Amino acid sequence: MSSSPLDKRGIGELQRSLERFETYNDGFILPDTRLVIRLDAHRIGDWTRIASGEYPCGIELTKAFHSTAKALLTSSFRVVLAYAHGDEISLYIDPTENSNPLRRSKLISSFASAAALHFRDASGLSALFDARLSELPSDERLTEYFMWQRRYCFRNAITIALRRTLADAGLSADDVERRLHGLPEAQRIDALAQAGVSLQSIPSTTRHGAVFSWHEVEKDGRSTFSIRETTSLPLEDEDFLNLIKQLLRKGSGVSTANIITHDKKSTLLKSEDKGNSAHSPQRPFRPTKRSNVSVVKLAQNSDRPAPQTPSRARR
Repeated sequence: MSSSPLDKRGIGELQRSLERFETYNDGFILPDTRLVIRLDAHRIGDWTRIASGEYPCGIELTKAFHSTAKALLTSSFRVVLAYAHGDEISLYIDPTENSNPLRRSKLISSFASAAALHFRDASGLSALFDARLSELPSDERLTEYFMWQRRYCFRNAITIALRRTLADAGLSADDVERRLHGLPEAQRIDALAQAGVSLQSIPSTTRHGAVFSWHEVEKDGRSTFSIRETTSLPLEDEDFLNLIKQLLRKGSGVSTANIITHDKKSTLLKSEDKGNSAHSPQRPFRPTKRSNVSVVKLAQNSDRPAPQTPSRARR
């Protein structure tokens, strides 16, 4: 440590002396790992307009979380796929992403802050997002991760439905939690059945979540990419895993060298799976100083109110 007075030190000396303390415990991410960011929302501020029991799977909030997931696919880092359920969103980062250097704090802070901003834009409500980074060593672990989230989603859906059913039957909040405490999933399903509540009455997005991925279509002789929203996921686990594997394989490694900005206004692409696809406003690509890093800025065309298709195009 320098013995010269603080007011005599230049900014370079101060920076060299102190900047290291920001990075000592902020390690680099190892190569050849599969990165998944899991975002978990926590309510802050005034939520009084949301009715009791509507969090997190009410219609309005589900729509807001889905809008947030789609927006995160076009934020600062390449994201191959998003899986959303309840108030959680998991994002698989493209293995070709090479933000230099890839630090854990950069990923966590960027996605957490982006999620909070996008959610407020979508809902008008404030929430903090806790972000956790999984560094997975293999494709098998990657598919295992999404199976875990699917099971977690189903368990939460059963719990939410049973909690609401018990409350409607007149139990107090404390009595409801005592009934639920330690109750296995199978017994929760039985309790719902005894109360006359079928699993099919629970919305599909609440039971199985939703997946957001890039969908490639041909337009004007070029391949363009738009966001596909799949809200009716397979009922069988094996079918779900096959879908996830297919989407991961198709979506990984899209070359940013071929991404171009669309100057002309585009129209909505027709969905191939009616009811299972949705598109967000167009967001033009704008390069940054970081080489080969896809940064898609959120931008609306102010002279055209109609929604447009977010696209990444390659010749």
